[in-house]
Amino acid sequence: MGLDVIWAFLTSLLTLRLLMPIAPRLGLLDHPHERRKQHRVPVPVVGGISVFTGLVVSILVTLPITDTLLFGLAGAALLVVVGILDDLLGLGARARLVAQVVAVLILTLGTDLKLDSLGDLFGFGELELGLLAIPFTVFAMVGVINAFNMIDGIDGLAGGIALVALCSLLFLSPGPNPESFLMVATIAATIPYLILNLGLFGYHGGRVFLGDSGSLLLGYLVVWMLVSATQRPSTLEPAAAIWLVAIPLIDTLTVMGRRILKRRSPFSADRGHLHHILSRCLGSNRKALLLLLTMAVLFAIIGLVGQMTQMEPLILLVAAVVVFLLVLAALIQAPKFHRKNSRRNRTLLHMVEKGETQA
Repeated sequence: MGLDVIWAFLTSLLTLRLLMPIAPRLGLLDHPHERRKQHRVPVPVVGGISVFTGLVVSILVTLPITDTLLFGLAGAALLVVVGILDDLLGLGARARLVAQVVAVLILTLGTDLKLDSLGDLFGFGELELGLLAIPFTVFAMVGVINAFNMIDGIDGLAGGIALVALCSLLFLSPGPNPESFLMVATIAATIPYLILNLGLFGYHGGRVFLGDSGSLLLGYLVVWMLVSATQRPSTLEPAAAIWLVAIPLIDTLTVMGRRILKRRSPFSADRGHLHHILSRCLGSNRKALLLLLTMAVLFAIIGLVGQMTQMEPLILLVAAVVVFLLVLAALIQAPKFHRKNSRRNRTLLHMVEKGETQA
């Protein structure tokens, strides 16, 4: 694997450099007209297009097109197109959800890729899904795709978590195969976006966002590889796979649960996501990003260690639920702690100023 990395990286970078200047004419801009937006000027949303272009070119150059690749890329292309239309026209959550279901069905029915078993989850042997395999696969894959779409709220987060998950899967990969090629190519195609998005290595040429096309695409590619890794012969237990995408899943479950309790649409937009709360508490998006990516790496390590030591799937699942509840409790307390700390700092500042005035 050498040419695939070069083709994916260079094609993605070239696509970004070509599209960013003409994004205003194409209408592919994210405008800061909503309160939840954190940028002050319009930003091109062409990161997803660059990742997809880099991935497709590297595949065409280095791999024979199989049915699996054909149907898999067809589902990816659908999500990219719908994501672009959503960025242009604001299609809404329902259209994105329908597109996710159709894309997953294209992949599942076209390649027979599905979750047939949840592993020895309760210690009584393989938990076979039988007739529920396809419905459950669609539910699980759409859940992860939507989670990536929802967590794309601060620079580098969705792309960074995708790289953590894919690198973890590569670590478990038995050797060169089409899946490992796809993972390496996706990583290589995502790096140029992250460099420009985060301003790494001294880059100051203007920001770029993934857009809905990019967050949907990365979620789709990650969950495609996750499901593939859990199939026979499997390299990953389904219970361990949860840990590789724990951050987006925790965020989605908490946010949607809170919205439902408030009798709002679970897909409505707000600033109650995990990254928003941490940004406010830490006073910086970059600090929130570093903390969340560190957590993602630690969670991935737990999943990898559990897999390599053949830990009981039930233990991995229960541990995941416990971590979810702990994070949920922390999220509930974080705003209260932040407000209390802010009041204390304002009081101390007022006392210092008063003392200086009297002096």
